[in-house]
Amino acid sequence: MKDEEDIGFVPKEVEFLGGEDLSAVLVHGYANGKEKTKEVSVTVDYGDDY
Repeated sequence: MKDEEDIGFVPKEVEFLGGEDLSAVLVHGYANGKEKTKEVSVTVDYGDDY
C-alpha cells in the first residue's frame, strides 16, 4: 500500500490463524492516506516466508 498508493497502514489488531492447512496472519487496522481514514484488513500467508 505504501509503495504503490502512498498510503500508510496502521495496525490495530493481529489474529494468527492456524491449523494443519492454514498458516496466516489477519491484521485489522486503518489506512491513513491523502483522503480520509479507512478501515482495512490484510491477510498474510506466513507459510510463504513473508
